[in-house]
Amino acid sequence: MASSWQTPQDARPVDPARLHPLGEVPACTPGELDKAVRAADEAQRGSWAVDGKLRQHLLWHWADLLERHADELADDLVAESGKPVREARIEVAGSIDALRYNAGLTRLVHGRAGTLPDGSQAHLVREPVGVTALIVPWNWPLLLLLRDLAPALAAGVTALVKPAPQTTLVTRRAVGLAHEAGLGEDVVRVVVGDAAVGDALVTHRLVRAVAFTGSTAVGAAIRSAAAPDMTRALLELGGKASMTVFADADVDTAAEKAARAAVITAGQMCMACTRLLVQRTVLARVRDRVVDVLRSLRPGDPRADSTELGPLISAPALDRFREYAALARTSATLLTGGERADADGLPGHFVTPAAVTGAAVTSPLIQHDVFGPLLSIEPFDDEDDAVRLANATPYGLAASLWTADLDRAWRVSRRIRAGTVWINGYNRSYAEMPSGGYGASGLGRTRGVEGIEQFTELKHVHFGAGG
Repeated sequence: MASSWQTPQDARPVDPARLHPLGEVPACTPGELDKAVRAADEAQRGSWAVDGKLRQHLLWHWADLLERHADELADDLVAESGKPVREARIEVAGSIDALRYNAGLTRLVHGRAGTLPDGSQAHLVREPVGVTALIVPWNWPLLLLLRDLAPALAAGVTALVKPAPQTTLVTRRAVGLAHEAGLGEDVVRVVVGDAAVGDALVTHRLVRAVAFTGSTAVGAAIRSAAAPDMTRALLELGGKASMTVFADADVDTAAEKAARAAVITAGQMCMACTRLLVQRTVLARVRDRVVDVLRSLRPGDPRADSTELGPLISAPALDRFREYAALARTSATLLTGGERADADGLPGHFVTPAAVTGAAVTSPLIQHDVFGPLLSIEPFDDEDDAVRLANATPYGLAASLWTADLDRAWRVSRRIRAGTVWINGYNRSYAEMPSGGYGASGLGRTRGVEGIEQFTELKHVHFGAGG
């Protein structure tokens, strides 16, 4: 291994609403990690990679076990990430769906064949890329794991999963159910630790692909670390998602959707709505509606069904959010929010969701991935102006467009540089449809058939003319 890491850091998850520890999980030592990678490499050469029927059966059985333990998994998600329980249930359901969809693709016969001009025969076949490392964030740890792991396993790879230290328990529970379903520990295994463990995984010579979801800065470092061995990198990175609302749209619905999409996982999500671009003629109406909705959202105990807004994950996350709120007060107009919030008397890092207007397009409020519940509201005049603003940041993960004009929807959506553009809706993701980003939002695509292909190598097998 290329890493010089010597002292592993144990994972110590903390409940972000109550601020009490949830336990301690020992980290992998360098020797244990090397042994795990070698075991996965050996398993890659066995029946797992070639027996699609086996993979289908086991992935489907794993999904059944996740469904049977859905309440426990949701409880773990709430305890470790602080997300409201309603959101946790959505995450568990999406994870089960990802497994079931990809279980159906394990027996898909890829490739094509044909006769070349000289009479010889060409066959294109897909083979598993090899041992894959999955480095998973804390904000949607189960869904973002299975969104990538399910197609990887369906493609026939073996995998090592490094969860974020904050959400180690739910990951271990989920992968433990995989083992109960019959997937061998050498096919999928959890390795615990801090960033040094991730570095050791990425740089291990037997790891042939890495899937990472997280910040753009860390993604760039992973891409550099993977480059010497030509390890394939699937990167879903930061976002600065915009919603563009034209005057002919259902502007009241759009405003409410934007406000609620800004506080998904307390704004700590790469697809959270962070910028609301509004045609100037309806700006005041939309602005007022957004402020009303944000003020109505209830921070509280994430275990309660009535809670709409959970805590930020940590004290550093709170400090970062407050710095952006302070910048909004001094360089723009803070319409609402940006303060500490009382949430059922809990000590966690709860805040009131913020809306800001009047920020310059060059402001960090517009250009940075704030990763907190802060929504900027920005006016535009016409289609060209809207497209200019929508493409004004280095990110391009997701965007939304609201209009009653179908021709405009086609024109503008094609000009917005984002991996996903929703028309008259927001945050609709499907196992069937690929997702990923432009620019600073990442490389590669996951989900759909494209997700399977991400974890394969394409080989040309040639049969010469005349035998």
